[in-house]
Parts: sequence; structure tokens; C-alpha cells
Amino acid sequence: MKIAFVTSHLTVFTGACKFLTDYANAFSERGHEITVVAQRINQDNFKFNEKITLIEAGGPLPSNPFHWLRFKKIKKRYLKILNKLDIDLFVSLYFPSNYFCSKVNIRKCVKHVNYCNEPYLFFHNKEFYSNAPFFLKIYSRVLRYFFKKYDIKGAHDTDEIISSSNYIQKQVRNCYNRESLVHYIGVDCENTTNHKDNYNLEQILNLKKKPPIIFALGLTHHMKGTKELLLILKKILGHIPETILLIGGWIKKENKVMIKKLIKKLKIPPENVIIYGFIEGKLLNYFYDQSYLTFYTTLNEAFGLIPLESMLNGTPVIAFEEGGPLETILDGKTGYLIKNRNLNEFAKKVITLMKDKDLYSKFSENAKEHVKNNYCYKKWVPDLELILLKIINKK
Repeated sequence: MKIAFVTSHLTVFTGACKFLTDYANAFSERGHEITVVAQRINQDNFKFNEKITLIEAGGPLPSNPFHWLRFKKIKKRYLKILNKLDIDLFVSLYFPSNYFCSKVNIRKCVKHVNYCNEPYLFFHNKEFYSNAPFFLKIYSRVLRYFFKKYDIKGAHDTDEIISSSNYIQKQVRNCYNRESLVHYIGVDCENTTNHKDNYNLEQILNLKKKPPIIFALGLTHHMKGTKELLLILKKILGHIPETILLIGGWIKKENKVMIKKLIKKLKIPPENVIIYGFIEGKLLNYFYDQSYLTFYTTLNEAFGLIPLESMLNGTPVIAFEEGGPLETILDGKTGYLIKNRNLNEFAKKVITLMKDKDLYSKFSENAKEHVKNNYCYKKWVPDLELILLKIINKK
């Protein structure tokens, strides 16, 4: 197959960006010709097989208002690139790449698949844009007014939509009035930590004692549960005061501000919260492995690779009972799913696992087996390959 993966940008780590990178590399290794098209590609963070062709369209990214003011020009740039490609299939991720691919004016035998990690938040997730900070709320309203119709058209004109979870399949049905196939991204089950490796997280963080570390990752917007994270920590510290909350990954500026305010307001000792920031991919498994629990306080997450990555390393996950975690976490076996965003119940489950070592060991072993049996990356690569071959050959 000759496949072009098309997206807005590869600059920050998200599930969609990881999917594109991993699957482009995997398909290239399986003998397919792969092209990646994006406005910008950070090749320091996203490593591609040397056989893969990378094309940058340029221009301001969607996070920049100038992107939308220059929308027609960016569309023209994409179409100039896409129309020249000799391929069998486009795989688009997110808006506006799905719309651009739908407008390509090349021979009819070229198919277009939209791999939907989630319908565009600014257009379709009312909880997201209703609870956004003031500027983001206005920004979202403007985008919906002018551009939502293009997203719907892009979804309508694609040959097939593939959803990243059953939860997203329902959203696709509600937002686009279309059925879709479900394909889980999966994680690399062979890329886990070697316990003999000399990487000591406590030394890296300059911790004098050996406290229980709770890991949280990716506070990239206001729906990632930053406030809930700190409120839960406050409740835990009343019972286990040595607990450390370790926050990694890209953190939105407003979330950093919120963390600092809540630490002061809730009278949380500053030494109990460590903001580490970006973690290199090759080191991430050590953070999971040497943490006691992973908190996943994201609200209505589409799917979420974080719970899978954590459980693969034997670290149980506690999350809210909604969205993607419903499909990945086994409640009472590999972690806990908390109903109704009940923070008291969340803290209670954490304390239980911290104090009951035998129960924790069972959860840890269950978690590793669950991911290895059901969410291994190598299982899902050929699954997607078969799906795409069927779409290409469909008349």
C-alpha cells in the first residue's frame, strides 16, 4: 500500500501524534510506502523510519488565531501537496486535515480514511467549550460559527471513519451521523523497563526518603482534571502525609497557575508536589514503574494511552468512570473507576491500595497481564493493515 498520513502538526505529544508516528513506522517496516504530511514536524521528538517521506506544509498552527485567518491559504498549500502524491490511501487525523483530504482533486481510486481519536473538541464537546477559560470560550464560539460545517463535510465525504474506541464510535454517530469501525491503538508491550537498569527516580527527584509517588501526566487543557488532582491529594495527605504527587508532560500555563494557587489555598506542603515537565519517551516507563499509582483525572477522555502505559508497567490506575478508561481499566482488578467524579471515593480507594500491600500486588500483576493480553501494539498493527486493505480494494 501507498499511504499518506495527514495531520495538522507533530509538535507536542498526544495520543494521535503517537499513533501516527508508531503506525507510520510499523507500516513502513512491513513494506508499505509511507508519506507524512503536516504543517510542522518536530523530528527531534518524533522519530521516523528513514524510508518515510516527510512533507511540511508550513504556516501557523491551529493553536494560533492566524491559522484560521489564513485558512484558505493553508488549505491551498495542503491541496498542492496532496494532489501531487502517488498513493492509494489518505489517513487523516483531526480537523482540518480530514476536510483537506476530502477536497483532493485526484483520481477516484484513491481512498480517504479519517482516523478519529475524537471529534474536534472546539466544535463538538459542549462540556469542553462551556467550561473553558473566557478567551478560549469566545475563540471556540467563533471557530464553531465559521468552521464546524467544514469538519462535518470532511467527515461526510470520507470513505470510512475509524474510531479509536467504542466511546468515540458513539460520538462519531452523534456528531457526524455516521457509523464507524473501532480500532484500538495499543502500546508497545516489548518496550518496558529493565529493573536492573541503573535509573533511580528518587535520586533524580532528589528525594531523601522513599515516599509513595503518585504519577500524573499530560495536563494539556482545562479538562484534564488539574483541580480534581490537587483536591484528591489534599485528602490523601491527611492519612499518608509523605505522599508525593509527580506531574509530568506538557502542562498548559493556566494549569500551572491553578496548581500554584491550589497548593497555597489548600495548604499543601510545596515539597509534596513536583512538576517535572517533559519526559523523554525512552524514560517514561521508568516513571510509571517507580511510581506507586497513576492518577487519571481527565474528564471524558476519548481513549487515553496513559492508563495502558501505566498498567503495562504494573502500576495500577485510578480514574473517573467515564470515556476511554471504561474500556481499558478493569474496576477492582487493575485499578479503580470512580463514579460521579466523587473525590472522597477516589481518595478512599487510593488509601486502600496504599495500605493493603497484598491487594496492590494483585492489582499490579493483573494490570500487566490485562494489557499484554488485550492491548499489545503488535496485535493492532496488522488489524489496521487489514482494515485499510479492505477499504482500498472496496469498489
